[in-house]
Amino acid sequence: MQKPLNWLKRYPAVILLLIIVGVGLFATHVLATYQQITIKANVVNVRQGPGLSYDVMEQASKGESMNVISQKNNWYQVRLSGDKIGWVASWLVDNTEVSATSNRVAKVTYTFANVRKSSNSTSQLLGKLNKGDQITVLYQQNGWSQIKYNNAVGWVQSSLISVTDDAPTTVQKTTTTADSSSTTQTSTDIQSVTTQLNDTKLRSGPATTYDYSKTYAANTKLTYVSKSGLWYQVKDADGNTGYVASWVVTPSATDEVVKTSATSLSEATIVLDAGHGGSDVGALSTGDKYEKTYTLETVNAIAKKLRAAGANVVLTRSSDKFIDLAPRPVVANKIKADAFISIHFDSSTNANEASGTTTYYYSSSKDNTLAKAINAQTKTLPLTNRGIEYGNYQVLRDNKRPSVLLELGYINNDTDFNYISSSSYQEQVATAVYNGLTDYFK
Repeated sequence: MQKPLNWLKRYPAVILLLIIVGVGLFATHVLATYQQITIKANVVNVRQGPGLSYDVMEQASKGESMNVISQKNNWYQVRLSGDKIGWVASWLVDNTEVSATSNRVAKVTYTFANVRKSSNSTSQLLGKLNKGDQITVLYQQNGWSQIKYNNAVGWVQSSLISVTDDAPTTVQKTTTTADSSSTTQTSTDIQSVTTQLNDTKLRSGPATTYDYSKTYAANTKLTYVSKSGLWYQVKDADGNTGYVASWVVTPSATDEVVKTSATSLSEATIVLDAGHGGSDVGALSTGDKYEKTYTLETVNAIAKKLRAAGANVVLTRSSDKFIDLAPRPVVANKIKADAFISIHFDSSTNANEASGTTTYYYSSSKDNTLAKAINAQTKTLPLTNRGIEYGNYQVLRDNKRPSVLLELGYINNDTDFNYISSSSYQEQVATAVYNGLTDYFK
């Protein structure tokens, strides 16, 4: 019989391979066991890759637990039933105090950095940052960083900034003059933080290695004391002091609870299509006002509402320029949007003879559920709801993603036009679309 020592010498490569495989399996098991996440949104899309542009392979429901295999940017790779592998957005789960970039301070390292409405170099320009400017990064995806900007959010290219290992110690505050003619952006010291998640842990030190003594429910206010890296030292209402992770709380300049909760919309990619534009003015009001003007204003109001909920919003046009019909559905198809919504205003043969809103769809199997969800909410608008109808429109016909076209009033009806041209009506439309999409994604 061959001696064990001689066998080892004769087959060193086999032994090395067995060791590597064993270590790999052990490491994978340890990681999966250590990082378990729980879905906190009503429904979460499990995607084929770590980004909103990847197709949905299945859905996970609120309360469902998954084991983490790896992490990329702010996405978790998870193991599903049947040994399938998918990716979920980290901001939609109760995390294990693991965060890649959420709520971190970053500095602009390039000469300047353009701030845009969405993560696209052709998106509307919101402003410009200069080298050395400090910003707060909310999360990153596909080479872009979402940042806090002018009391809202914007996007900058990640290659133009450097993310630090520090949480912010100030929050932005916008002051508007009495006549609303100008605004001033200032930074104010943090006074309190509000927990975003249930089971937020109060630890004895600024790291996950420290023991925790208490846990808090979502929407619990804690008094800010100081900062250590990515951790906030806080005090609760009973006088208990400790540390909470900066990425599971929302800082505030006041001593009040900040109402924040995850929504299913925060994972969605929505394409908003402002009808007409440029040389294509669309329908006319009785006073010769262009439809194209009000479709863009309404889209901007909807986009602001959806982005505030965390949705990834892409516009087919963000200014008064001509866009042909064919490229519009291509935008949604290319980025695999979760929904496409085209905004228009109707017109009748004779002025003041028709009124109301209509929701159009093309494919019963693909579009009807979205149409029903949004139409149910547009019934809350002050104009008559004319219901859901089939529409053989190119932006719907060529669209492979769930899509609808909304006619939100008759522009050549003077009563309808008074609504269409008002910012208050545009805000009502934005709320209706937001509520409809919220119901749709449940």
